[in-house]
Parts: sequence; structure tokens; C-alpha cells
Amino acid sequence: MGASGKQDFVIQNARTLYSDKTLDILVSNGLIAQTGSKLEAGDSYDAQGRIVAPGFVNIHTHLDKADLLSLMKPSDFGKSLEENRELLKKFKKNYTVKNVKERAKKVALEMLANGCTAIRTQVDVDSTCGLTSLKALTELKDELKQCVTLQTCAFPQQGVVEEKSRALIEEALKEGADLLGGLPLVEKGEEAQLQHIDILFELAKKYGVDLEVQIDESNDPRNFMLPILAEKTIENKMQGRVSATHCISLSAQSEQVAKETIKLVKQAGINVIVTPSANMITRFNLPDDVHSRPSNSITLVKELAEAGVNVAMGTDNIRDIFYPLGNSSMLREMHVLASATRMTRDKDPQLLTEMASINGAKIMGLNHGLEKGAPADLIVLNAKTPNEILNRTPIIPKIFKAGTPVSETVLDQNVRCLA
Repeated sequence: MGASGKQDFVIQNARTLYSDKTLDILVSNGLIAQTGSKLEAGDSYDAQGRIVAPGFVNIHTHLDKADLLSLMKPSDFGKSLEENRELLKKFKKNYTVKNVKERAKKVALEMLANGCTAIRTQVDVDSTCGLTSLKALTELKDELKQCVTLQTCAFPQQGVVEEKSRALIEEALKEGADLLGGLPLVEKGEEAQLQHIDILFELAKKYGVDLEVQIDESNDPRNFMLPILAEKTIENKMQGRVSATHCISLSAQSEQVAKETIKLVKQAGINVIVTPSANMITRFNLPDDVHSRPSNSITLVKELAEAGVNVAMGTDNIRDIFYPLGNSSMLREMHVLASATRMTRDKDPQLLTEMASINGAKIMGLNHGLEKGAPADLIVLNAKTPNEILNRTPIIPKIFKAGTPVSETVLDQNVRCLA
């Protein structure tokens, strides 16, 4: 029995991402106490040779918008990003703490069942919905704390340049939002977009919070603010505290410009967050525009990772106006990313799993891993090798939060032909 009164237990016959040899993981007081062979405790769980890994970390999603699909009419589907942002205002006028929390909780628990032990959610803060979403997600954060670690990012969906918008964002940070988001694209004109970035850094330093900025969401090479964000990060001495989400137009630059930008991103200590499914589906109003392909794309994930940039992964929107699909699965996102960026090398299943787990945990500031003293936020994968992670039925048989089982999925492996 641990000092806190929690029963010690051991996960037996576990493999890891980095070894095909089985080991045991001893958990005490909710923390990993030891790894080795033939470990014993009062209780045990047999992993049966499957991979045990740190829980998935969904580093970018929008729980306040989650499951708006249930309220959408047929005419609300298939619109561009710009049209969707206008449509969203209509839905947000009817937000209440209760209905936002109900939808968010439903999807957060889906994410948990799919292996997420930590989630960072964007939370809209603007003149349409005020602080309603933040209040709902703050309540949910406390309600689910025994199951999942939840961070809230105050997201200025309608900008920060206008004084009223900025005041609301400051109020959200005073009310306890964990960090500050950004979206320069919503401001009118390049000058206002650059001002947006300057205001973000000013507020982040004022309130001592990290930044996560959504930039370069199209494959139009002219929409390219990543180098500016990197330079501003260095200028404001915020290396290691800034994340850039999407960065799609990096993949549309020349090889030389891309290399120089990646070097600058690494120098600035910027994390890059990719949301594969949503990135691929986003559409802009650019008729007959020679600079942009009609289908969207994904940033240079492999090149960024090879340069030592911390690349992490999130689901982004789940069943809402911007992305009417999604089952809250990080395994699905890993598969989409692997296919879209041709991550088919022998080492890529391991890299993809890290992007979906420990890389996101680094951004959230979590102690996340299999090392002694780390919280036992662990998942048992339906796989005995890294390759099987993407090639077997995508379920998570067992999930532990601080050493306590919080979710279990049973799969009948006996396939029967009924013809």
C-alpha cells in the first residue's frame, strides 16, 4: 500500500515503443516506481505483450464547438473557412454554460476512451459568446480532473486588435485561462495582422502565459507568417513558450526558403502543432487563384522533426462547422498524417506515436513518460510492435490515469464469417 493509501499494482508483460522485450511496470501512489522483471504488488494487470505507452495528448482541439453537428442543417455543410466563421456566430449566440459543457464533456470522454489522458482545448473568447465557453470548460476541467488533464487556451476567434476584443481576452486570462491563443488571419489587412501578433506577445508577457498561434492555414505561399512569429518569439525572449499551429504554407515555399524558416523555428524554440484531418479538409474562397491548390495540405512534418523541432498532433475540430467528421481518435489522426506525408519509414510509427503523446506533453509542461517518478498516465495499445499500432483494430484496451484504471475497451478478436 502506498503512503497515500492507493493500492500498489504492477503492469506485467508490457512492451514499449523502444524494445520488443517485455517488462513489468510497478506503480505506487499514482507514480511509476520501477520498471524491470518479475515485479510484484498487491494487484496486477497483464498486458499480454502489448505496448504500454504514455497516454495520448490531444494538444489542439475545440471542445466548446464539439458536436455542433447535431444542430446543423443541410445548408450549413460544405462551406469555406471564411463562410464557416460567419456561420459560427449564429450558433454562438445561443451558447449557454450548460449546453457548451454537455457537448464538451461528451467529446472529452470520447477522447479519453480513445487514449487521451491530457487535452488542451481552445476556448472562444469574443463579443459573440463572451466568457460563456471559458466558464463551461473551467467547470469541466475540475469535473474531469481524476480522468483527464485539461488545459484551456483563451482563443480570440474574432481578433484582439479592437479594444473590446482585447479587454475580453484579458478578462479571460484573469479568470484563469491557462494560456493565450491567436489567429492573425481574422484581422483585416497585413498591418492589423502584424499588430495582432504584437498584442499577443504583450499579453503573454503581462500575464506570464504561453502562446499558441494558429497561422498559415492555407497552402497559398503568400500567406506566410511563420518566420515573423519566430522572429517575434526571439525578440520577446519567449523561446520554448510559443507553439505555431497548422503552418501549412511552409510546404508551399521553395526548398531554400523552407530550410531557412525551419532553422529559424528551431532557433526560436517554437513547437509546431499539426491537425491532419482538419488541415486536409479546410477550404478557402480562392476561385481561379493560381497560388493555391483547391485541396489543402499539411506542413513539412518530416523536415521539421528531422531538424529537431518539437512536432505534436491534435484532432482540432470534432463534428462541428469546420470539420463535420471525427471520432475523437488520435490513432485516426496518426493514420491520416502518415498517409498524407508519406511517413512510411521503419521509424515512423514510433515518431507518430511520440507526436501524439510525449511531444504534446512537453508543450503542456507535463511530466509524461515511463521514467521513475512520472505519473502513471498510461495506455495499453492494441499492438505488440510499433507497426501494429497503425495496422490493428484501433482500440485502446486499457487506460490508467495516475495509476487508476479509467477506461477499458474489450475486443472480440475471433473473426467469424457468417456467409
